[in-house]
Amino acid sequence: MNPRVLKTRKSIMNAFHDLMTEKKYESITIRDIVQRAGINRSTFYLHFLDKEDLMEQNSNFILEKLREAIQYPTFSLEAAQRDYEERQQPISSLIAFFNHIHEYFKFYSVMLGEKQFPQQLDEVIKEELLKFSLDKVRCAYNAGGLIGLIRYWVSTKMQESPEHMAKWVTQMLLFPYSQMDE
Repeated sequence: MNPRVLKTRKSIMNAFHDLMTEKKYESITIRDIVQRAGINRSTFYLHFLDKEDLMEQNSNFILEKLREAIQYPTFSLEAAQRDYEERQQPISSLIAFFNHIHEYFKFYSVMLGEKQFPQQLDEVIKEELLKFSLDKVRCAYNAGGLIGLIRYWVSTKMQESPEHMAKWVTQMLLFPYSQMDE
């Protein structure tokens, strides 16, 4: 995609994220979005049909970025345990996962309270976890736990670093019965 087009779309999405932290979705207008993004109305409509299309494309974009974070890089259980035991190194895809949540903090802080997004988030996490395990119950449990942890982290304004969160989850996954570090 053309870099100018990408820059304009990102500007529109950032303006939308900012506005969503200031007011309810229903009260945000196209006028608000274009003023915040510094574009004209016709430019908005070159990229999106309406506010609902912007919301849907925005959610799809964020969820696709989350998929990429979960997928990269893959790991083996043995290597992950060795890395953690020898160097206290968290699973790298968990670092990418929490860095993603951190990068899109404004989006998650609003969207976790919306009707459809938590369900979409749950589905994406479960789909990606099923690539590592065929146990659907375990994947559902882990997805629910991750969403709960994201909610906690976002609600506390991300007081812990992404690395801290990744280390905590790594320890829980690899050594569920060991004493947790504080």
